[in-house]
Amino acid sequence: MSTLQEARKEFIHIYQTIASRRGLPTVFGRIMATFFLEERELSQKEISDLTGYSVGSVSKSLNHMGLLGLIRKRKDLSTNRYVYSMNVDFKDLAAGGLQAWVAGAEMSLDEIRRLRQKLGSIQVRGKKDAARLHARLKDIEDNTERLVGMIRGVIAQLKERGA
Repeated sequence: MSTLQEARKEFIHIYQTIASRRGLPTVFGRIMATFFLEERELSQKEISDLTGYSVGSVSKSLNHMGLLGLIRKRKDLSTNRYVYSMNVDFKDLAAGGLQAWVAGAEMSLDEIRRLRQKLGSIQVRGKKDAARLHARLKDIEDNTERLVGMIRGVIAQLKERGA
């Protein structure tokens, strides 16, 4: 990267990707990145100017982000306008993403366990193939449980550092 402007663009792109991977609109990522880069409260107009999105898009996004607990809104008494600030930091976003992954993994583990139970009840015909599949599912289950445990440890560390 040869300029600060290029670095800022890449930072914004990273946050758009984070938002997208969490199932959020990329506009949320751009707005979050703008808050992190500016390190101050911003009005809807300022966010619009800094992100390139219309004031209407920014307003709608901020309302939704507020409902998700990502931003704070307060009335600036000197201007009689609302200003916004981030309610989370990167550590919180990472922990939230990891928690969502763990929840998904736990649902998958439940499905794997149910299938293994069904395979265990298969009689004579196809028993060898069922046993092979059962063993493979057990391997996936064990590895997923280890990974979930490690990720829970990372989440705990992220939370401890924020306390």
